[in-house]
Amino acid sequence: MLNTNDTVLFIVDVQDRLVGMLKNSEEIAKNNMILAKTAKVLGVPTIASEQYPKGLGSTIYEVRELINPENVFEKASFSALDEEGIKQKLHELNPKNIILTGIESHICVYQTALALMNEGYNVYVVKNAVASRKTKDYRTSLELMRDFGAKLTCVETVLFELLKTSKHPNFKEIQALIK
Repeated sequence: MLNTNDTVLFIVDVQDRLVGMLKNSEEIAKNNMILAKTAKVLGVPTIASEQYPKGLGSTIYEVRELINPENVFEKASFSALDEEGIKQKLHELNPKNIILTGIESHICVYQTALALMNEGYNVYVVKNAVASRKTKDYRTSLELMRDFGAKLTCVETVLFELLKTSKHPNFKEIQALIK
């Protein structure tokens, strides 16, 4: 189960040009912003990777503005865990659970999910915050990640699992993000 004290939000390559190639770009941008805002409000650390930002742009503004700049890492490998800075940051944060989002689900998200699971993390892939340009690639990646042990979830499930109760002091603020 997700808890604020042992969880990290990991946003993989939600960058300007990659988001722009998606049919559901507005939904993906909004859902990643909701997760990043929730993480910030609840004190859940967030890490973001950027695949070749010189060519693909930075993490989209509405997400990047919510993340500590020290937790945004450039990468060239498809698996974000091949970036030593990311591995080191995860080691420092020492989470049990990783909430995973990003683009493209069948390449960088998939390879990062497998690497995270190989390192012993519980990986929660947020189905409505990951995407690929092609629907078949998206669906295949979810099947593969689930088959390898990732838990598939959605934005609202993550939010309310982290909150635990409607009596949480930030409940109304988080709930307002999805209205």
